[in-house]
Amino acid sequence: MILLHQRPSKREIDKRLKDARKAVTERRVLFANDAKVVGELMALDIDDTDEVWELIEELLEELELDDYAGGRPPQRSTEPQIANSELWAFCWNSPKLKEWMYLKFAIKESCFCYVSLHKSKFPKDKNL
Repeated sequence: MILLHQRPSKREIDKRLKDARKAVTERRVLFANDAKVVGELMALDIDDTDEVWELIEELLEELELDDYAGGRPPQRSTEPQIANSELWAFCWNSPKLKEWMYLKFAIKESCFCYVSLHKSKFPKDKNL
């Protein structure tokens, strides 16, 4: 039986994480869906968008390759602003927030596109 290489590879995940960290550090960022973001930020007690980018910058440093929780291959976005961009989802136990967290983003034209950030509904230790 021949096993086909399943995307994304660890190397590809690593590249997307590096791209994301660089884009956020340089503040090349956007929200994929402003209406959805408002509720998520309120749930995290964040009132200022500058705060969310600082937080995401810290959270991206916590992520490891094995935290990838997205599709294989990565799903494509249907949000108009980032339509057809690959979605990169991660689930991990955040030391900073002391919660299992879920982060989903896309990289489009070297920008970090925030799709979702919230407490994970399905922590890895509960069969994510």
